[in-house]
Amino acid sequence: MSVKRDSVKITKASGEQVPFSEEKLKVSLHRSGASNEVIASVIEEVKRELYEGMPTKNIYKLAFGLLKKASTHYAARYKLKSAIMELGPSGFPFEKYFSEIMKFRGYRTEVGTTVEGQCVSHEIDVIASKDSDFFMIECKYHNYPGISCDVKIPLYINSRFKDVEVTWKKLPGHDILRHQG
Repeated sequence: MSVKRDSVKITKASGEQVPFSEEKLKVSLHRSGASNEVIASVIEEVKRELYEGMPTKNIYKLAFGLLKKASTHYAARYKLKSAIMELGPSGFPFEKYFSEIMKFRGYRTEVGTTVEGQCVSHEIDVIASKDSDFFMIECKYHNYPGISCDVKIPLYINSRFKDVEVTWKKLPGHDILRHQG
């Protein structure tokens, strides 16, 4: 008896079971830079291999292997999220990585700096500045899939930024800078 591929439920990293979405797979493959022909080929092969309850990790591995056959460049881009999760159990390597991305974009950066806020001291993951921009960046790193931050995290980060911004605006030359968290 053949399984209707549109109704197959897959298992996310969180354990939640959801219907397989060809569109989600297509979007993720598109972000790798793969051509429409390669994307269509990968999707068709994945659909042939699908089974009820298949973990998304297995779908990813299958798609990655197929992309790698087509182009190692596409495969490398497709694996970026997974590679970032391999940076280690702590978030510090991710903070350094993000700092390097900002440097590549022309920003001056500092990592792991403690700054005084109006109320308390705060350790800022990355401070980045360029021209009139001055950014306080809080990096949230999860080294395994299925984890997400709830709404309390951005509210907490915004409160920290507001506390630090009061002090920064008092620094010489900062009155003309755009401060952003």
